[in-house]
Amino acid sequence: MHGLIDKRAEIVGKIEALQAQLAQHMADLDSLERSIRIFEPDIDLGDAPVKPVPPANAAFRGEVQRFLLDAIRKSDVALTTLDLARMIMEARGLNTSDKALRKLIGTRTGHSLSKLRQKGFVVAEKANAGGLLRWQMTGKQGDDVGGWRNGSGG
Repeated sequence: MHGLIDKRAEIVGKIEALQAQLAQHMADLDSLERSIRIFEPDIDLGDAPVKPVPPANAAFRGEVQRFLLDAIRKSDVALTTLDLARMIMEARGLNTSDKALRKLIGTRTGHSLSKLRQKGFVVAEKANAGGLLRWQMTGKQGDDVGGWRNGSGG
């Protein structure tokens, strides 16, 4: 019972934080619309395009690789693919108990680690008989991962 009450309190706190965030976004939108109307008073903003927000598990190019390199670099021990996937999920505020999402992020983490291995930034060793890999840094620095500046290169 105590756990359920704690979970309820957590969810209520999240709802209140989201309501505060929504109120701030509404105020920002109102200010922008007033500014637009200064230049074009008769504009119909109802037809203005809406830019979709990317899903929470989407990442910008090179972002995951940079996160992985940073996590591996800071760790005193070699980390498994599953450890790293869980760290990514926690850092992004994703539900770590969602099995389908955990599998998806684990697969994406594995692909990113494979690319880092191909580039020579990390090495892997088998962690168990099931094929789970444990990752650690090589001597090569990974500062240019993802390409030139914003990760747009290969």
